[in-house]
Parts: sequence; C-alpha cells; structure tokens
Amino acid sequence: MAQQDQNQQNQQNQQNQQNQQNQQNQNQQQAQNQQPNQQNQQAGNPSRQQANEANRQSAQADNNQGNQRQNLAD
Repeated sequence: MAQQDQNQQNQQNQQNQQNQQNQQNQNQQQAQNQQPNQQNQQAGNPSRQQANEANRQSAQADNNQGNQRQNLAD
C-alpha cells in the first residue's frame, strides 16, 4: 500500500513539473510574440505620420490654389 501511495505521489510530482514547464513555455512564447507586435506597431507609426504629413501638405497646396484663384477673382 505504501508503495502504491509513493507511486501516486511520484506521478503527481511529475505531472506538476510538466504543468509548470508547459506554463513557462507558454509565458515565454507570449512574451516573444508581444515583442514583434510592439516593434511592428512602432514601425507602423512613422508610416502613419508620413501619410498624415502628406495629407497635410496636400490640403495646404489645395488651400493655396484656392487662395490664388480667390485673388485672381478679386
């Protein structure tokens, strides 16, 4: 009976160790996944800034043309 109890305890210990290892691996994988995501988001920001700047310049150019037409009309 004592041997059976010891075997069950050993199996439980092995299962606990396996669960801990799996959890550590999952945590590590999540951390590795988050890192490229953050880098991609950071890399994406300049593109958005460039697009915003291009839109701003385009709007400014349109505005200037409108002002010039207004001056000619005056």
